Amino acid sequence: MKKTAEKLRFPKRFNGVSVTKKTVVYVVLAALCLAFIVPYLWMIVTSLRTETAYNSTGFTLLPIDENGRLSFHFENYAEAFAALDLGRVFLNTMIVCVVNTVANLFLNSLAAYAFARLKFFGRNGIFKVSLLSMMVPGTVMLVPNYLICDFLGLTDSIPALILPFLMSIYNIFLLRQQFIGVDKEIEEAAKIEGAGVFRIYFRIVLPLVKPMLIVLGITTFMWNYSNYLWPYIVNSDPDLRTLSTSLAELMGADYDLTVQLAGAVIVSAPMIIVFFVLQKYIIGGTMAGAVKG
Repeated sequence: MKKTAEKLRFPKRFNGVSVTKKTVVYVVLAALCLAFIVPYLWMIVTSLRTETAYNSTGFTLLPIDENGRLSFHFENYAEAFAALDLGRVFLNTMIVCVVNTVANLFLNSLAAYAFARLKFFGRNGIFKVSLLSMMVPGTVMLVPNYLICDFLGLTDSIPALILPFLMSIYNIFLLRQQFIGVDKEIEEAAKIEGAGVFRIYFRIVLPLVKPMLIVLGITTFMWNYSNYLWPYIVNSDPDLRTLSTSLAELMGADYDLTVQLAGAVIVSAPMIIVFFVLQKYIIGGTMAGAVKG
């Protein structure tokens, strides 16, 4: 009889307390999703309206005109496209983002592998000192970075947007933790077969940490894509503007709010697409980092 009673007992997932907790969690998550989605949805809707309709009806999540009828004004996007000089600016941004991301991953992974596997004098001390740079706010380095670029004659040039950010101690730290988690026996077996350090690094170790490389590549690309302060400081040539600085100029110019919001949608859309396309790699790489770190 006791065993029969145990079989009839409700499983834990049907417990009232458990259901209540899950309900609260789902409600909180739904509220957070709305808090992020609604402002962006409002921005898209307003970008499809006229200034007159916006002023007369105020906040709404439907692109209605002043008479309450649905009305889509895509000419706002055409005007924003021209105001942003999107073709030239997008090309500049892609050059900066792609070059910086590829160079960043290559150089930082080399440094991380050296700190994780190679033995040299002062290795741990140099690494600890390097970690101290993570405590320094990025804005503090703006002045010395600008003076160095000015001394080298790189201001108002694409290299000035790339060179100061080729190295990231944060990326080095994460990749070092990944390399430490790689089984040494694999590398030792490769050494017995006659493989050198660089061959082991390129052909064996890097493929094993591919999820983390993808995550850091995405985050580095996104950071360069949205970086505004440094391009604004080091560059005054209108032909070398990036999307962030061009959007800031659009926001500060005498354009209708609907046109400015259309420009914001245009600039933000590529990063949203990148996230949805690569979200499985972001989640997978983050989970791999949590396990191995």
